[in-house]
Amino acid sequence: MRHPQRILAVFMSVALSSATACAALGSAPAASSGPIKVGMVTSLTGNYAPLGTNDKLAAQQIVDGVNARNGINGRKIDLEIVDDGSDPNQSVIQFNKVIGDGVVAVLGPPQSTADLAIKPVANDKKMPTISLGAADDQVIPVTPYMWQTAPLSSQVARVCVDFLKSQAKTRLAMLYATKNAYAVAGHDSTKKILDQAGIQLVDDETFETSQTNFAPQFAKIADTRPDFLLVWATGAPPVVITKGWADLKNGIPLMMTAAEASTLYVQPAGAAAEGVFVQGSMGVLGQSLPASNKFKKLIDDFAGPFQQANNYYPPQFAWDGMLAATFLVDAITRKGATSEQIKDGLDSIDLDTPQGHYTFTSQKHAGMPDSANLMTVVKDAQFAPAPGLSQDVLARAGQ
Repeated sequence: MRHPQRILAVFMSVALSSATACAALGSAPAASSGPIKVGMVTSLTGNYAPLGTNDKLAAQQIVDGVNARNGINGRKIDLEIVDDGSDPNQSVIQFNKVIGDGVVAVLGPPQSTADLAIKPVANDKKMPTISLGAADDQVIPVTPYMWQTAPLSSQVARVCVDFLKSQAKTRLAMLYATKNAYAVAGHDSTKKILDQAGIQLVDDETFETSQTNFAPQFAKIADTRPDFLLVWATGAPPVVITKGWADLKNGIPLMMTAAEASTLYVQPAGAAAEGVFVQGSMGVLGQSLPASNKFKKLIDDFAGPFQQANNYYPPQFAWDGMLAATFLVDAITRKGATSEQIKDGLDSIDLDTPQGHYTFTSQKHAGMPDSANLMTVVKDAQFAPAPGLSQDVLARAGQ
C-alpha cells in the first residue's frame, strides 16, 4: 500500500537541509537515545572516484536534511564515510571496519565488483547493505542483506538495444572492461537480446581498466563498419575512449551507459562528448521532464539543493546515493533502528521517489521501474532526450 503523506514527507525533508523542510516523517517504534550510526563505503580516490564522490555528496545531503530536523524521533544519523580507493579488496577491509565501529547499516560501495566482494560478508554479518553498483548479480537471485538502488545492468542493456532497434540499426560493435563486474554483466545482457532485436554483433572487443591506448581495438571496430559502438566501462577509460574515437572522425556514433551519465564524464571529455548517446535514469533528464510527470516535483526538490551546493546538476551516481540514504531513512522511520528492523523496513519499501516508484520485498531487492531508464544524448555539455523519446514517454517515466 502506498502512503502519499509519508512519501511527500520523506522527500521534502531529506532533500532540503533548511529550516523550511516539512514536518517529521511518519511514526516509528520507540527508539533508544543516541545517534544512529550508519556506514558508507565509497570510492573517493582512484578510478571510481567520479562515482563515489557523487554518491557521498547526495547521501550526505539526505542525512544533513534529516539531522537538521532533529533526526528520526530525536535521534540523529551519524554517517561514517570511508574510502576504499576504488579497490574491491579495500572495500572488504573498510566494510569490516565500519561494522567494527558499530554501524547498524551500510551504504555502498559505488561499483559492482566491490559490491560483489562484500556481499558474502554482509550476509555473514547480517548487515543491511544498500549497494550502489548496478550488476544484476548483486541482488539476483535475491540475497538477504543486500539491496540495490541503481538500474540493473540488464535494464541498461535493454534501453540501449531498444534504442538501436527504434533507429533501425542492425550492426553493433561493443568494447568492454573485463575486470569490471558491471561492464561484464551489461555486455553479457546485451549479447543475449541482440538476436531478438534483429541486431548483429559485428565486433566484440575487450580492454583492461588501466589501458590508455585503444588504437588496436579502434582499428578492428572501424573495419567492421558498425552502426554504433557501445562501450561498457566505468571511471576514467570512457573519457579516453571518447576522445580517441572522436579523433578518428569515422562517422560511427558512440554509445555509453549509465556509468557515464555524469558531468564528470562530459566535462573532461569536452567537445568529444557532443553527440554521444548515454543511457541514463529519469533523474538525469529531470530538467527535460514535463510538469505532468508525477515525480517531477520530487526530482526538483532534490536536484535544486544539490545543484546549489555543488554547482552542477546531479549525475547518475548522485541519484543512486540519494535513494540509498532515503530508503534507509524510510526503513528506520517505519520499523526502527536495529539492523534487523532496518532489514524489515527495506524488505517493505513502497515509495515514490525522484527515480520513480520503488518496491522491495523479501524476494525482490531491486526496484527501479523499467520506465525510469531512458536514452539521452549529450548536447551543449548537457544530457538531453535522445531522438524519438516522446513527451508521452517522458511524462510516464517512473511509473
